[in-house]
Amino acid sequence: MKQIDIRLNESEVSLLHSMIGKEFSSFLHDEFNYTQSSTQVIELIIAGKSYYIYSFTEEKDYFGSPEDVAVWTVSDEKLPVVEKKSFINTPVNETIIGISLIQENQKVFENGEQTYDVLLTRGIVFDLGDRQIAFEKDIWFSEEIIVHRGYNLTGCFSSTENFGDDWDKSLRTECIRKEIIIQ
Repeated sequence: MKQIDIRLNESEVSLLHSMIGKEFSSFLHDEFNYTQSSTQVIELIIAGKSYYIYSFTEEKDYFGSPEDVAVWTVSDEKLPVVEKKSFINTPVNETIIGISLIQENQKVFENGEQTYDVLLTRGIVFDLGDRQIAFEKDIWFSEEIIVHRGYNLTGCFSSTENFGDDWDKSLRTECIRKEIIIQ
């Protein structure tokens, strides 16, 4: 069985944890022309410091064939891609009271035997008390980061029900999504 883990790592989760209780001043993103998404990077301004959610493609074995797969990182390091952006600054001005990770476990079974076990971070949800801001990884090959604002935002994320619909009918697929509260 092939195992692939593209979840945020322990140091990235720790960095997110350090944001809880701090002022989320604003986030910077590409202009929302057709969708509420930003390509490759979102900049977060928290307690006067910049943090970045990056989404870059890397070639990986994606269920049996080499594909470009979007992989997320969270960092306080400003990469050159940020300098090339003409960001829009969206004010938040709220205290972060909690952060959740939306994690998925994608499984593929062939002839009753599990052949793939893929773990990935689908999104990050910032709880601001009376509202939320969420960042969602778009489909597996996209460097787009979708922005959701409002309440109960995990319901806005793409459905897991269609995972594997377009695949060979001899394969059985399963996608389990969990919300992990960072504590």
